[in-house]
Amino acid sequence: MKPAWSDIKLLVLDFDGVMTDGFVYVDQEGRESVRCSRRDGLGLGFLAERGVKAVVISKEKNGVVAARCRKLGVECFSGIDDKPTLFKELLAREGVAPERVCFVGDDVTDVECLGLAGIGVTVADGVPAAKDAADHVTRAKGGDHAVREICDLICGTE
Repeated sequence: MKPAWSDIKLLVLDFDGVMTDGFVYVDQEGRESVRCSRRDGLGLGFLAERGVKAVVISKEKNGVVAARCRKLGVECFSGIDDKPTLFKELLAREGVAPERVCFVGDDVTDVECLGLAGIGVTVADGVPAAKDAADHVTRAKGGDHAVREICDLICGTE
């Protein structure tokens, strides 16, 4: 039996395709930027007020991931090729049972973690493999307030 949303104590998020729309903007100097949702940031703040920790695990090595997480006060691991191993290490470090964790991902690199979490979530525009592995699919697409939707479910305000 899957846990209730209110049982979640740790929210683990992929970055690109979850906290962003999956696109990257590159200027003529080669600098990259992404589009993120301010509502997602507000939702993560609501979680923190309730004692729910959020962590980002990203395969991407771009500094924009760390910059956004730093602004939100969210711990960030970037350039991670083996997400499942780090996911398990995080649970051990935080002393959180897998059934008290929600993992949110959108692509094939997230599938194993979706199955390890108490509640595995993908965004509306997640790839088919992520949707097959997830317990829940958001109404919103990645970067389009999907994280806020999940935060509201955990907080009981959805």
